[in-house]
Amino acid sequence: MKLFVGNLSYDLSDGELRAAFAEFEPVLEFHRPQDRETGKPRGFAFVTLADDEKGMAAIAALNNKPLGGRELKVNEAEDRRGFTPVRSHRQDNDDPTVGALPRIDNRPVGKDGQKVRYKSI
Repeated sequence: MKLFVGNLSYDLSDGELRAAFAEFEPVLEFHRPQDRETGKPRGFAFVTLADDEKGMAAIAALNNKPLGGRELKVNEAEDRRGFTPVRSHRQDNDDPTVGALPRIDNRPVGKDGQKVRYKSI
């Protein structure tokens, strides 16, 4: 079960957070995103536990528990709604249409029946 852990203190170390989940081992995956500009950890993490039973126990035990001066918010992680990863055709040389967005060609049609070609200035 994948859990979302929110309201993390920015000063909380990864080791302290892992220690909070020690009784719910095995932890299959631990991901704490970092800010792109500062390189500091963001205020949330994702923790994947071995099964749903341990996940529910972790939610019951750790939700609203103080850690690092803040109350943790622990719940089951949700998929991003409406998020579809778009891959560039450069990433898949075998099939350039995989992941590519459809191009809409709304140029006017000229007298010869061909699409008008725009020229740059």
